[in-house]
Amino acid sequence: MDVIRTVSASLQACLNEDLDQLARDCQLVLRERVFTGRSLLLMIVATLLRKPDATWADFHLTAAQLGLGLSQTAVEKRFAAGQPLVDFFRDALQRALRNAVAADEPACASLFRQFTAVLIGDASTIALPDELAALFEGCGGSEGASRAALKIQILWDIKAGELVQLHVEPGKASDTKSPIAQAQARPGQLLVFDLGYFDLDRLAAVDVQRGKFISRLLFGTAVFDGQGEPLDLVGHLRRQPTGLLDQMILLGAAARLCCRLVAIRAPQEAASRRRQQAREKAAKKGRTPTAAYLELLGWSLFVTNCGEQELTWKAVVALYRARWQIELLFKLWKSHNRLAAHREGAGALEVLAMFYAKLLGVVLQHWILVATAWRLAGRSLTKAARALAEVVKQILLALGDGAALEAALLRLRDVIHNLGGTADRKKDPSHAQLIEDPELLNWLCQ
Repeated sequence: MDVIRTVSASLQACLNEDLDQLARDCQLVLRERVFTGRSLLLMIVATLLRKPDATWADFHLTAAQLGLGLSQTAVEKRFAAGQPLVDFFRDALQRALRNAVAADEPACASLFRQFTAVLIGDASTIALPDELAALFEGCGGSEGASRAALKIQILWDIKAGELVQLHVEPGKASDTKSPIAQAQARPGQLLVFDLGYFDLDRLAAVDVQRGKFISRLLFGTAVFDGQGEPLDLVGHLRRQPTGLLDQMILLGAAARLCCRLVAIRAPQEAASRRRQQAREKAAKKGRTPTAAYLELLGWSLFVTNCGEQELTWKAVVALYRARWQIELLFKLWKSHNRLAAHREGAGALEVLAMFYAKLLGVVLQHWILVATAWRLAGRSLTKAARALAEVVKQILLALGDGAALEAALLRLRDVIHNLGGTADRKKDPSHAQLIEDPELLNWLCQ
């Protein structure tokens, strides 16, 4: 019940009458005749959460439910406000992100218990109209790529559900220089990032801060054995009698970071797929991958400062695979919430404004799902989001009554729990199963 109250208070705090002043500051609402900043935001966000591909009629219906007596034409005109509309939703999003919402009873699966937080970081890119290239320079690269794109960077505690950081950057921005990659670790926290964020200085800083990390090993990083002698990784792996290596190493020519290398031979099908993808990627840049690199793609290489007494090799793999949950979160936002979609014929500034409005909506959605779905074993955020979409208007229309808002959230929680989570699987154990019992990991190391 505590997290229900927290979310109720957070929703009321970021969707209150202060939005009226924000709209005036952004030159969006100069004279409050029908619309205020708050009513305009609620009309747009509630509609998009209920129906991401909303028509003008859908927005008009929500306006009527909010008690706004105006024509559909008047609603349409608000979307033509240009830069003030962009500024308003961008600033409203930043205002909301100052609130932190975490589950009052974090996921207590066995692999999570020994960490105060399990932080996973990643990014997702969204193409924008070329007119926005000056604000959000695109990634470049392949022919036909958009000149303008943005990147959403997220640092997410999957133990408690909290969105610790969320940043919107130009698509061309480097992952290794993102604010989420510079996050300070606290003692007892586990940080899990993919190869795009690999940086020895960052890993060393996490270690100094008494945090823990798990990462894939970046090809070309100097590796030394426990005595400080250079380690020919390709040759060393060839000599292994089985497909599993678990040993202490020193990482980096200068850093000499003491950590643990877990190397597992990949199934032949996976190794072949990796090599084909590597060849195709290199060909686009006019290069040819080296034989050593292709050979190492036959292994999954992990580095961590968690000792064997803390995590078995299967636990290391299971926790790294938990990073996939952030990919599912982005998939939810893009597929269910249609974060990257926009109205046909919309101008560039309307596209950007609606992106910020949808992103604000998915942040609010995430708070509600943390309050209503996080305790559910094997939770499905997609199922929960669909249930929320059915009642989101009732929830947002109850903002003026704290008791009614809490009651609506409790009803939603019951619905989500009645829907149930993902079923246990014998052949390919789910994320929920693996973080509870990593020994279920099916990985042959012959």
